[in-house]
Formats: sequence, C-alpha cells, structure tokens
Amino acid sequence: EPSPAQLGVIATLFIFGNWLHHSADVQKYFVLKARKGLITDGLFSRCRNPNYLGEMMIYGSFGAFCWNHPLWWFPWVWLVTVWTCLFYPSWLAKDKSMSRYPQWAQYTSVSGLIVPWPGSGGVAD
Repeated sequence: EPSPAQLGVIATLFIFGNWLHHSADVQKYFVLKARKGLITDGLFSRCRNPNYLGEMMIYGSFGAFCWNHPLWWFPWVWLVTVWTCLFYPSWLAKDKSMSRYPQWAQYTSVSGLIVPWPGSGGVAD
C-alpha cells in the first residue's frame, strides 16, 4: 500500500492532471469557436499539447499506486508503450497539420511538444 506521503503525491498528480487536461480542452474549444487558427496563448503558450500532458499525469497517478509492489515497473512499461505508440504519433500529426500557420516556426521555438518550455517571450499574433 502507498504511504500517506505517496498518496499525497498521487492525489496531487491526479488532481492537477485532471485540471490541466480539462482546462486545456475548454480553452481549445472556446478559442477555436471564437476564431480559427493557431492557439499560442494561455495553457498552449509553452506546451503544444497540455491536454495530453494532463492525461499523462492522470494515467501516471494510476501507475504510481504500484510504487511499493515488486512489479512496480509493469504498469509503467504499459503506459510508456501507449504514450509512445498512440500519443506520440498524434502529436506529430497535429504538428504537421499546424505547421501551415505563419507563426508556427516562432511558436515551436518557445513551446515544447509535451514538456512546457521555460522562459519568457511568446508568439505575437
């Protein structure tokens, strides 16, 4: 069983992952409803796939329940396989589709594919 500290980390990961996943989806929905184009602000300002990052945090929190089990690595192998075989190709396909926008080169220089890019600046619309 996870310790209380581990449960705290798992719960935090799960809650923040849910917030990030759903907030990014809501932002994307309403921005695209108002205007078509590349979203380069808000949660998308430093990370091109914050909704997927949130999903990965949710699934990671499930895998973290196995930290103290001798087969703790098994769910992580499964998660990495799913992320590599399902998520990664979707990110690349989305990047290829979004590359048609004029701001794309600048946007990719200030945003990470899945891990948020630190720093200042941004993309001028």
